[in-house]
Amino acid sequence: MFDAIFLDRDGTISHDPYGYINNLSDYHFFDYTFKALRLLHRYTDKFFIVTNQSGILKGKIDINNLENIHSFISNEFEKRKLPLKNIYFSDNYDEDYFSMRKPGIGMFQKASKEFNLELENCLMIGDSIVDMQVGDRLKMKTIFLLTGMGNDYIDDVRSSCDVNLVSNNLLEAAKDIKLILQ
Repeated sequence: MFDAIFLDRDGTISHDPYGYINNLSDYHFFDYTFKALRLLHRYTDKFFIVTNQSGILKGKIDINNLENIHSFISNEFEKRKLPLKNIYFSDNYDEDYFSMRKPGIGMFQKASKEFNLELENCLMIGDSIVDMQVGDRLKMKTIFLLTGMGNDYIDDVRSSCDVNLVSNNLLEAAKDIKLILQ
């Protein structure tokens, strides 16, 4: 069991067609997302979404639209009885070690404090090098996905991060998670 599983949003549980998703009508889960999450739920009773949303400061994402998208995500988890505890996002470009923006550890520290988590006993799943970097910083297990931006980052991730598993997508990762629990 993990204390929690942290999930990146765009490219991990959902499509990322534009780089900045500003309307609920443009937000779509991958077809396999909830099947994968049901499998992952065997290993935790807490999911968190951690997402960099710098498009807010750029004026490409409206905060009300972001809140609508996050409400939709929460409702979809709830409908399926999946324990999404919170969605954390960073809207800035501050990239120091303790910042909220990944690879900063701020969102994770906040979750740890609010939900009494041992971060070293958590799992980070994402499609970007920053997802793997923050996992390394916090000594979490990490799964890197080739969906979203994954194929763009794979060489850098392999050369600079200590990734526990590389998977084609979230469903494959959920099926292969036993490989990192040994």
